[in-house]
Amino acid sequence: MTTRDPHPLDLLREEARHADPRAVQRDLNARPLPTLEPGTWRAGAEETLRDCTGMERKIQMEMRIGLEGHLDGLPLRPTAPLADMTLPELLTEHAEGRRMLLCLLDRLLTVGEAHDIRAWTMGEEVPPAVYVLALRGRLARLDGYIHEERVTP
Repeated sequence: MTTRDPHPLDLLREEARHADPRAVQRDLNARPLPTLEPGTWRAGAEETLRDCTGMERKIQMEMRIGLEGHLDGLPLRPTAPLADMTLPELLTEHAEGRRMLLCLLDRLLTVGEAHDIRAWTMGEEVPPAVYVLALRGRLARLDGYIHEERVTP
C-alpha cells in the first residue's frame, strides 16, 4: 500500500473550511501589482507579460462562466490581441486586466453568498470559497513570473 500526497484541490477544500474568503480577497486587492513597480525590464518581458495576461484573461472567463445568470451590470471590457502589443501597452493591459479580474472576484464572492454557484479551477467546479484560494496561488505564481523579468540593480 502506498500513500499518495493529497490532491492540491483537496488541500484547498480543507483550507476553505477555515478561511475567510473576504480576507483572502482583501489580501489580493492590497497586493502591489508587479507591472506597476519601478524598474527596468529584461528582454523577455513582453512574452512573459503576454503569457501572464492571457492566463488572467482565462481566469476572468472561468469566473464569468460561474456567474452565468448573474452578470447584469458587470462590465465587459474589450480586449485587443496581446501579440500586437508593445511593452508599454502590455503593462497597461495587465494593470487594467487585473483590476477587472478583482472586480469579477468581488462579484463571484458576493453572488456566492446568496446563490449556489461554482467556478472552474484545476479541472473541477468549486464553490467561491475554494476558488478564491486557488486564485490566490495562481496569481502569486503569475506575479512571480513577472517579477523574474525585472532587472535588479
